[in-house]
Order: sequence, then structure tokens, then C-alpha cells
Amino acid sequence: MGLGSIHLLRRQARPTPRLRAALALLVALATWLAPAPALAQAVGTRDSGAANAQAAILDNGSVANVADMNFGRIAQGNVAGTVTIVPSTTPGCAVTAGLIRSGVCQAARFAIRGRRNNRVRIREINGGQVTLNGPGGATMSVNNLTIGVAGLTSVNGANGWNFGNWRIDAANGITEFWLGGTLNVKPAQRAGIYTGTVIIQIQFN
Repeated sequence: MGLGSIHLLRRQARPTPRLRAALALLVALATWLAPAPALAQAVGTRDSGAANAQAAILDNGSVANVADMNFGRIAQGNVAGTVTIVPSTTPGCAVTAGLIRSGVCQAARFAIRGRRNNRVRIREINGGQVTLNGPGGATMSVNNLTIGVAGLTSVNGANGWNFGNWRIDAANGITEFWLGGTLNVKPAQRAGIYTGTVIIQIQFN
């Protein structure tokens, strides 16, 4: 999507522990559940898009947002429901309460570069819930944030911080993890694009 931003904290004066933080944009597009002509009018008969291209060169002890979380397009009636993204390379989106979802289903994706056998602790610092802001002051929330990893092995059952304590397995020190979560859609949610930001912090030991 290219809509996310990357924020790396300045290197600490002491070499360890090192902390890095990255941000990912959370996006959802809500539309009314209506007969086809009305829905087409609300969404628009023509559509266009744009994408940004970017590259990040990671130094040791750094993290970057590679992809943003995207819940896709959601249509609903006058009932509350949820959309849940499973964090993996091939995420799935599950809906409840008769919501209709289409389009992109994408977990937030982050890249870490450290050294093999380094330990990293991962946490989100949003208090367990992220607010997505939409048109006219309307909001939705994302909670139940979950993590999926590649190239990492849990240490002590991954206890420590809220997303766990991990060891880097990859020989080149480059690993990835994904974040999923549950989007809470209110009854008669106002149509429009909703965005919010989840902040992830990494500690390298």
C-alpha cells in the first residue's frame, strides 16, 4: 500500500539494550449495505488508486514497517460485527454478524535486522486498542492484536512484554513478524475510509 510510515528511535548512548519503534497504518473502508444501485452510487462508479515505492536499508538492531494492516472494504446493515485478520504471510479475514467484506486482507508486516541468536522483545504500546478515525468524527476500534513470526524462536514460552521474547534464528539476522487484530464495526457505521496507527517497540538484547 505504501501508506505506512517508518520511525526509528535514535541509537542509545549505551550499546545495549537497544530500542527501536515502527509504526503501521491500519486501514478499513466502510460502506452501507444497500441495493446494488445505491451501493454503487455510494462507492462510486469509477475508481483509481496510487501507490508509493520505497526501500529501507536496515542496520543491525533496527525494525521497519514493510506493509500496513488493511481490513479491506466492509458493507453492513444496522448491526454490529467484527473483522479479524490472522497474522501470517497469507492472512485470512473472518467476519461476524453478516458483515460483507471484499478486497485486500493484509496483516501489518515488519522486518527486523539483528544478529543470529540475539534476543528481541516485542510489544505494542497502544494499550491493547487502536482507534481508527473516519469521516465526520466517526471511529472504529481494533483490539485483540496478535503476532505471527518467521525466523524467530520463542524464549521461555515467548513470555516477556506483551508480544513475547524471541531469539533470532536466521543466519543473516533478518527476520519478519506480522500483526493481526479484530476490527469492531458499530451498527450503521458511517461510510468512509478509517485509518489509525499501531506503534510497535522492539528491544534488542
